Amino acid sequence: MREAVGSTWIYGLVLTFTLIFAGFLVIALSYSKTYKLKNEMTSMIEKYEGFTIMDAHSTGGSVKIINQYLKNAGYSNRGNCGAGEYGTTDLTSEILEETNENETYYYCISYSTNANCRTIFKVTLFYNFNLPFLGQLRKYKVTGETNEIYEAYFNGEKIAC
Repeated sequence: MREAVGSTWIYGLVLTFTLIFAGFLVIALSYSKTYKLKNEMTSMIEKYEGFTIMDAHSTGGSVKIINQYLKNAGYSNRGNCGAGEYGTTDLTSEILEETNENETYYYCISYSTNANCRTIFKVTLFYNFNLPFLGQLRKYKVTGETNEIYEAYFNGEKIAC
């Protein structure tokens, strides 16, 4: 009888540490995927010099390409954006809209222009910490910035200095 009680305690301890390890693994994998998506987004913004939309001379703007990339990567996390940011509620849209506190967005974008007329875009993506049977436990943000872009565009219009 003594060994049975002792082994039950050990099984509980092993199960607890297994769940903790699985939780850290889920967080690491989810963060890694979101971080990769954020890096690709910033690269696309730099390549297309901002958020351009499709016009008569191009096959597609950066907004369409970014949204298509996120859809193909299986990105479906959403979160709330801050004041003065832009986001999208639909990955098929080509226009970013000003954010509302009551709505959730796939990603958030803000930009600032310095005295040298160079623009820096800030990108925010979201990832959720989900565990089976427990559901969503916590929502996190992954943010990053582009390099300085000279003569950047936003929603098809050139950003003024």
